[in-house]
Amino acid sequence: NMNLTETAPPIAYPTAPVSVADTGLDLGLLADLALKSLYFAGNIAGDVLSDRLALPVPVMNEILTFLRRERLCEVTGGAGLSLAGLNYTLTAAGSERASTAMALNGYAGAAPVPLETYFEYVRAQSVQNVVIDREAIESALSELVLDQTTIDLVGQAISSKRAVLLYGSSGNGKSTAADCLRYAITGNILIPHAVGVMHQVIQVFDPSTHEVVDDTEQQAAGAMSDRRWILIKRPLVFAAGELAASHLELVLDNVHKTYEAPIQMKANGGLLVIDDFGRQHLDAAYLLNRWIVPLEKGVDNLSLQNGARFQAPFDVIPIFVSNKQPSELADEAFLRRIRYKVEIPPPSAGLFHEILRRECERNEVAYDEAAAQYLVDEHFTKLHRKMRGCHPRDIVESIAAAAAYRGTPRVLSQTTIDEACANYFV
Repeated sequence: NMNLTETAPPIAYPTAPVSVADTGLDLGLLADLALKSLYFAGNIAGDVLSDRLALPVPVMNEILTFLRRERLCEVTGGAGLSLAGLNYTLTAAGSERASTAMALNGYAGAAPVPLETYFEYVRAQSVQNVVIDREAIESALSELVLDQTTIDLVGQAISSKRAVLLYGSSGNGKSTAADCLRYAITGNILIPHAVGVMHQVIQVFDPSTHEVVDDTEQQAAGAMSDRRWILIKRPLVFAAGELAASHLELVLDNVHKTYEAPIQMKANGGLLVIDDFGRQHLDAAYLLNRWIVPLEKGVDNLSLQNGARFQAPFDVIPIFVSNKQPSELADEAFLRRIRYKVEIPPPSAGLFHEILRRECERNEVAYDEAAAQYLVDEHFTKLHRKMRGCHPRDIVESIAAAAAYRGTPRVLSQTTIDEACANYFV
């Protein structure tokens, strides 16, 4: 029984615009967008064009009337009283204008929303307003075996909505914990397909990052709702070692002449996880500087290719994940700006057994307490080898794979453990 706040959008769906003026956009920008769509489509019906631009038929009619008056497009057939039922194609002048428009900006998707409107929606749906309680944190981290103290420290850090550093040696679940925290931040938000800034269009919606919610409310509203918006789960954007300075700024694809939102803009309303923090080509202090100030102000400064600067909303909880000790990452003054630093420690012997038992269950390997103790004594204690949270998973998966290959029973025994460890610890 899901509670309603999780399934319903937190704020009302925007109503569909009834005229060009109502879109908040300039007729020139919309005309260019329609010309680019016609250029790619060849010959297309007005209602299909209306769908591609995510604009209602009355607004599309206004744009098409303007294009026909300027002799940039012409009717090639179709039927019906409305312009939406007719088919359109570009005239020679229209093709020329479309080519010019594409050379400046190649975006040809849904019409954007004005930057001011985007700001309003980000603020109204702010991640700062999400209640993150102990129950939500414990449930989100339930697939990990961590001690209660660590869970509580992570919970307090995330519920503060400030920047958090998760650190500790590799293999103990820092990245997995960061990934699981998306389940602690429930609910859906509305984001635009794109945002219009100074006659440029910036793509915000990213299908590889954003999880779309099948939205019955919008379907019920039908033509009444503004289709330039899309309902998604609160996002978690993950960036790892490949993170470069260019990912923090507007990304201009020089071939298609389209702008893509930087990762922090895609993460608005959710979590931004920087994995392998301190191992990027970027200086850790640079990254902190780049985001801590916007975090305090709720505003980020971005630049277009022509040097024009504008402010974009910044509404994320940044989580930095690092194998390094905090003192190795930046000086003390910088580290003070990350209010919460939580170590994810290696598992105790008791937790190690629990992880091992769960992994056996997951891989359908028969668990044996004496064999588990043998693994700890022989392959860790005796050899002064440090236990890591990932060891049980890797060893059990190796046992399961060997058994499947040979067609033998999947069991945790001295023999299967010795064989798996011989292959694993080299």
